[in-house]
Amino acid sequence: MSRSPLARPGGPATPYPDPDLLRLLGEHFTRAEPRDRALAYVHALLASPGRGSAAQIAARSGADSAWSTQRLLTRTVWDADRLRDSIRAHVVPLLGASGPCAVLSRHETARAGTGAVAVAPAGARAANRDRNIQAAALLCYVSRNRAAVIDRELYLPSQWTSDPARCARAGVPPERVQPRSMADLGQEMLERALAAAMPIGWVFGGPDFADPQLRQWLCRRRLPFCVELPQLPYPQSESDASAVRAEPGREEAWQLLGRTLGPVYGHPAPGFRLTLLARRLPSGHTSRFLLHAPTTAPDVPAARAMAAAGAAAARAVHEADTRAGLSSHQVRTWVAWYRHTTLAMTAAVLHLEAGTAGGGRPGAAPGGPR
Repeated sequence: MSRSPLARPGGPATPYPDPDLLRLLGEHFTRAEPRDRALAYVHALLASPGRGSAAQIAARSGADSAWSTQRLLTRTVWDADRLRDSIRAHVVPLLGASGPCAVLSRHETARAGTGAVAVAPAGARAANRDRNIQAAALLCYVSRNRAAVIDRELYLPSQWTSDPARCARAGVPPERVQPRSMADLGQEMLERALAAAMPIGWVFGGPDFADPQLRQWLCRRRLPFCVELPQLPYPQSESDASAVRAEPGREEAWQLLGRTLGPVYGHPAPGFRLTLLARRLPSGHTSRFLLHAPTTAPDVPAARAMAAAGAAAARAVHEADTRAGLSSHQVRTWVAWYRHTTLAMTAAVLHLEAGTAGGGRPGAAPGGPR
């Protein structure tokens, strides 16, 4: 009798249902042994998503040694990008296309040392300047109050792109050894999503994705978007801070700052306008957002809905971290990072399906303005 696709070698079956996603995962392997090892790896991440070594993940998956796990992530023949595409194709009908929003976010993983691929000192971004991080751009799909991670790209800091020999030792493909910003990676993921005919009603991005070139690309594609602008380099004046006043009964306050914007903000698509807005949180923190929307769209409700979608995506990434082991790895090479991250994305969607099947409501936010 053949083993159930949910049975873990050397361990009990998981409590998760038998969704199409696991059968889809098996289709990416031609041989039974690597297919079972990939399924076991996903189950191991779900069973204990906290960070662990290859040996610990192997033990949780029922493997005899860490070598089989390392081989799955480095030498076994399978295509993580094809699995990524399958995850995206699975997530869209799972979540639906009600006000669909594509959310770009930066994800950082703290790492010990700087030997692993793309790891570099955190620098001025963090209070602890000695902290080392591995940064990635993630693309989330948000619809009908739910969100899931559907794409990923590893960010190579300048310490790596300026050292081709170091990149070669970490297995970085030669064509990827070039300076690329988070916004460049975000555009690449959006291009893939559009090429796959993924429904995108809106695009939301944090300050790392407010790059003018990405904004203008979105304008040319006639895509509505909302991006949070980087913080101003000078201290905010008292008059600026008081410009956004609290609205009764609301936890945050929004204010329209202007619709007649100069060319520095870009050129909207025909029938669209660029609008600058500010949001003030109860903590007093104020941030600015640039909205590219049809002229008929209500500015503040649209921006509020997009910020909520961004929060939904942030919760989905947090769930992938805490429930599916997104950052639970000690991989050192380019291929291993992409393979682990894609398998963790698979585990995260499996967890999302389990919550849906059990009547749960994974955290997310409205997919778009009405």
